[in-house]
Amino acid sequence: MSTTAIEGVVAAGHVPIFVIPAASVTSFPDNGGSVPLAALTGATTTKIDCYLDAGDVSFSRSEQTKTRQRLCQTIAETVKVGETIDITIAAVYDQQESDTADVNKAYAALAEGAEVVVAVAWGWDQSATPDATTVVDVWKGKVRTQDRNFPTSADEDLKFTSIVSVSQQAKDVTLTAA
Repeated sequence: MSTTAIEGVVAAGHVPIFVIPAASVTSFPDNGGSVPLAALTGATTTKIDCYLDAGDVSFSRSEQTKTRQRLCQTIAETVKVGETIDITIAAVYDQQESDTADVNKAYAALAEGAEVVVAVAWGWDQSATPDATTVVDVWKGKVRTQDRNFPTSADEDLKFTSIVSVSQQAKDVTLTAA
């Protein structure tokens, strides 16, 4: 048992988040699998962490279960039969600028109805370009809704919120050059 405090990785600058068009990941990986490096570095991918404040991304994960008790069992058990995963992302935007303006790139990438892969490289320096040593978690889904948020204080940035309904996920995915 360790009695020495273990250093962690500060979140600021170490949670790069990428929104990839789903068509760029033609074969969705299993846990520990791989996706092409070009999916994260390609021109159609949008790195969105600079559009976000801490707390602007949240995941909700709900199990669907059933109760099972075979005749040989004296105690019923709860069995997972599925789950629902949603990713909620709030980011800055400016309605007065075009969708191609820098301030609106996250807004355009997370348009309602878009099929996307969200990739997060936990602990990766956001200023470094992803490479073959980068490990990511990925979620594939469809943007279910996109709404503009009313500000709660006069000094906050204008933001929108998109909700991605996840259909597949994979953890600890590596990036391959080809």
